[in-house]
Amino acid sequence: MFVVNGRYLTQKATGVHRYAFEICNKLHEMGVDFHVAVPQEIHPDYTFSFKTVKCGSLKTHMWEQISLPGYLKSIGSPLLISFTGCGPLNYNNQIMTIHDVSHERYPEWFSKNYYRFYHFMMPRIGKKAHAVLTVSEFSKREIVETLSIDADKIHVVHSNVPFHNKPSKEEILNFRREPDAERYILAVSSMDPRKNFVRLVEAFNKIKDKSVKLYIIGMSFKAFNTPDLQKLISENVHLPGYIPDEKLQLMYQNALLSVYPSLYEGFGLPPLESMTYGCPAINSAIPALREVSEDAALYVDPYDVEDMTLKINQLLVDEPLRKELQLKGLEQIKKYSWDKSAKQVYKLAQQFM
Repeated sequence: MFVVNGRYLTQKATGVHRYAFEICNKLHEMGVDFHVAVPQEIHPDYTFSFKTVKCGSLKTHMWEQISLPGYLKSIGSPLLISFTGCGPLNYNNQIMTIHDVSHERYPEWFSKNYYRFYHFMMPRIGKKAHAVLTVSEFSKREIVETLSIDADKIHVVHSNVPFHNKPSKEEILNFRREPDAERYILAVSSMDPRKNFVRLVEAFNKIKDKSVKLYIIGMSFKAFNTPDLQKLISENVHLPGYIPDEKLQLMYQNALLSVYPSLYEGFGLPPLESMTYGCPAINSAIPALREVSEDAALYVDPYDVEDMTLKINQLLVDEPLRKELQLKGLEQIKKYSWDKSAKQVYKLAQQFM
């Protein structure tokens, strides 16, 4: 038996929360003996059937650092697995997850409190943990270099798309947009400075086809020094904020293309979502995104607005290229599976149970 750190269930789901949630769902389907320790309040967005145990009266990091280890010690100090970037500092029997080290590479993108907390906690917990999970070979190299954690204890367990009602390959290839459908480009992510949306809007405002719109889907968070995009907004640029998964899936399917111009990633979930729904993608030419998409995307220098405009113009008019990227993307997504990731986690956990 092991316990999963369930603090993630108190927060609205973004990429790291979905990673934790989907692996827990798969572990439950596999019949693995575990439960999720949680604070008193769980976010209403989550629906699940795995076992949870409420413990402690504290919230946020205080729950994770005080209530959670207190509960674990009261039940015999079982193995703890944390999937979202931290864990209790004063608990030795644990596996933690580090999705990326962007706060170390680019501290200016984050609030001072966020940076100070993770700068202090991550290397200390990582070095004492039995093992560290991460989501790509690129992130593994970054963790070794920036946090000085032994490479042998870092294990790559990929993320995947959170959607379950995925269309078949045939459905994607046979999909036809309505003749009078809105023509738009899609960009999906949190409003985090590293997502590089300021340059994206600048590039979009220079494209030739002025009938095309840009939708930037995502939420803002206090942890980020969020850029002010409002001054760049034109009548064709929309920021609707968070939208439900069902609507997001339809937006991917109906989009002309997606753009993910991020400056730094440990994995990069939106390009994988884009490939899953047959949406041709333009990605930043950064290591993690090349690792995720390989030759199934068009790549752009994320610091070069003119290059971004050029590639958007190219993909908007080149239908054979869009079809080629679509087909390659449908092959590329076969490499990612929540079943495979959950089995990796369980195999690793068995070594320390």
